[in-house]
Amino acid sequence: MEQSERYPSYVASVAKALSMSPQPLSMDAIVEKVRGQRPVSSMMRTAVYRALKQLYQAVPVGNDRYGWLTHLLQNNVFRHPLSADEARRGYMLLDELEHAVFFPQFFQTQRPDSRNLRIELMGGPIVQCEAAIEKRTWSLRLGAPLVQWIEDQGGAGRDDLIIMVVDAQAGDYLLRLQPHEVRDEERIQERNLEVVAAAEALVAARDADLEPLPAWQLAALLIGRSLFADPTPPDDLHLILQRYSTLALVDGNSYTLQGPSETTSAHEDRAGSAGNLSSADAGRVTRRTYSTTSWMDDLPDIPILDINGSSEDLMNYGPEDLDGDGSCQDYEEYLEQLAESRRGGTPLSHGDYHLLEAELEMLISLEQEFGYLMPDQQSRVDELAERLFIDPDVLRSEQDAASDDDFDGPQFWQN
Repeated sequence: MEQSERYPSYVASVAKALSMSPQPLSMDAIVEKVRGQRPVSSMMRTAVYRALKQLYQAVPVGNDRYGWLTHLLQNNVFRHPLSADEARRGYMLLDELEHAVFFPQFFQTQRPDSRNLRIELMGGPIVQCEAAIEKRTWSLRLGAPLVQWIEDQGGAGRDDLIIMVVDAQAGDYLLRLQPHEVRDEERIQERNLEVVAAAEALVAARDADLEPLPAWQLAALLIGRSLFADPTPPDDLHLILQRYSTLALVDGNSYTLQGPSETTSAHEDRAGSAGNLSSADAGRVTRRTYSTTSWMDDLPDIPILDINGSSEDLMNYGPEDLDGDGSCQDYEEYLEQLAESRRGGTPLSHGDYHLLEAELEMLISLEQEFGYLMPDQQSRVDELAERLFIDPDVLRSEQDAASDDDFDGPQFWQN
């Protein structure tokens, strides 16, 4: 029996450890839990780091701790600006943040999620619904019960729906209608700026040479930092980032820092006394929604989170990706494992490490394409794995995930 059949993969082991823990876990705690599922290995810590990169729901929450997105959503509160058409026809168009709220697993697989939700309309019925398509956009279709409830509440397209997460694991949510007239604009503006400041810090923390931060990853990181745990939710995420932040939207799906002139303008808008962004602004600042236009051909492999919450495609690592000091997290882990092994000798340089890593990844790719390797190739895999402290099973699972990226379905936002 092969090793992959005897033991769960590192990705499965890490996912199990985090998903079964209601509270975030430290890196040491995750490694310890994985030890109980797989044989102890000198490269285990590196393999756990790699597994974390592959799990969208494994969200860094600070101080080298990780939480599971489904658990982190508990008791969070979000604001959905209600359009006249949504109120009239009974649906909710979803942006990246809301899609992650209702379907936390979606961005792991980039596949439609068929789970059923129970949406309680405060003071009204409980509605069963699932992901739907409306105007070529991901949505929740609640139908006539939502239309009647909004009418009974005296609501209109200029009001807000307040989304309260009751139990994300079970799919239980509560909707409350907040009339435009009762918005606490001062407090909402405070919350807007709190979220904007956190978003700017998260994007700025990324290395300038890396790809911009995808909106769905930014959403998960903000949830992980408890930015939506306040009973007063901020306005729509894309609206406030467009209105107040120093961030620029790239290719319609990712954020990066703007240039100096644009940054100055954003700071001036933020400081303005008339800068409040109410739901009425939706008429002049278009809310971005989740279109069904095909987009997988324009994206790299499924984005994965590194230990700092950023996205890094290890398969395409090149010299231009080196930090200023010629180092990176993977290389630092290699040095740490080498020191712990007490092998002695001169460590590989940063470039040589990634050159050999690429060779190992190529051999694993050939193995998966042809179903086997020749004896000398298999020996080379074993040699490289031992030298680099890389578990080949981790690379196999990474490439398995990447091979599933040919889905042509509804997964994108438009301005």
